[in-house]
Amino acid sequence: MSIENYPWLLEAIENLPDEMPAALLLYGQKGIGKDLLAQAIAQSLLCTESVNAGQACGRCDSCHLFAVGNHPDFRLLQPAAEMEEAQGVDTEKDSKPKKPSSQIGVPAVRDLAGLTSNVSHRGGSRVVIITPAEALNPSAGNALLKMLEEPGSDMHFILVTSERHRLLPTIKSRCFKLAVKPPGAETGAAWLREHHPGCADAALFLASGAPLAALKLSEDEGFWASRSSLMTGLAQSGADPLELAGMAEKLEPATLGRLLTMWVFDLLALQQGGEVRYHRDMQAELNRLSGYVAGPDLCRWNDQVRDFTRSASHPLNRRLALESLFAGWPGSGISSRPVGFA
Repeated sequence: MSIENYPWLLEAIENLPDEMPAALLLYGQKGIGKDLLAQAIAQSLLCTESVNAGQACGRCDSCHLFAVGNHPDFRLLQPAAEMEEAQGVDTEKDSKPKKPSSQIGVPAVRDLAGLTSNVSHRGGSRVVIITPAEALNPSAGNALLKMLEEPGSDMHFILVTSERHRLLPTIKSRCFKLAVKPPGAETGAAWLREHHPGCADAALFLASGAPLAALKLSEDEGFWASRSSLMTGLAQSGADPLELAGMAEKLEPATLGRLLTMWVFDLLALQQGGEVRYHRDMQAELNRLSGYVAGPDLCRWNDQVRDFTRSASHPLNRRLALESLFAGWPGSGISSRPVGFA
């Protein structure tokens, strides 16, 4: 598992102590590659040739066993639901009566006893990755705590979380905490353009700066088709609020709010002599709109977008909320005269 292509993960590794702790907590937002980092650290601990954390040789027998998921001194502990998702199991079509659990329970933690209480099969380290660690239910967390209190020689636990506040304080207190931060905007956008040319800035903003989440979004053709239809509709003269609401229903509310905020940002930037940053494939439409929609009206509508996003999780009639939002879109009343002409 190489992380050489993820510069922000390499930066995180530089903050590890010289001696690998028995319990390591990797925390940070979703979509930045914490699981990749955990795997890289685990493989380097098991590698017979590695001298640096996160840098396994990839050639020794231990690395080969790790690569095929058959290393006797390694365990990956995660909820059944995430394991099935990673394996490509369609849980919606599954005929089993119960959906896989989204929690990690006591039995799963107790199953680690065989690894933690015995000596290494290959005479080196033993490693457990728990991801996401917040999936541990309280009883499982307490069971793990006992293992963390007396981990044994060459035993390493790597916990991965996007919600550190949900972990037991006693577990956090026994871990070396390593923050995994997303790259800067320019670095993230450059990395994304290299791996998926296109709307890198837009995808990165929608993913809150998380490159891997942005890459996944960039590859979602259905999302970009829905987004393109909506943006094209917004750019039309006399846009119909009902039609816009219908297009917007296909998009998740928080994502929709970000898209519309980016739309307003680009329009305001053009009006102030700047450049389009996010919706670059809509440059011509934005250029035209910027001369016909007044800046104060855009700012007021952006407040409506923010209010919609805040209330989107409430049990309200979403369709009515969308129709109200787009009824206020200042572009709906575009005339043939630019702003400032009577």
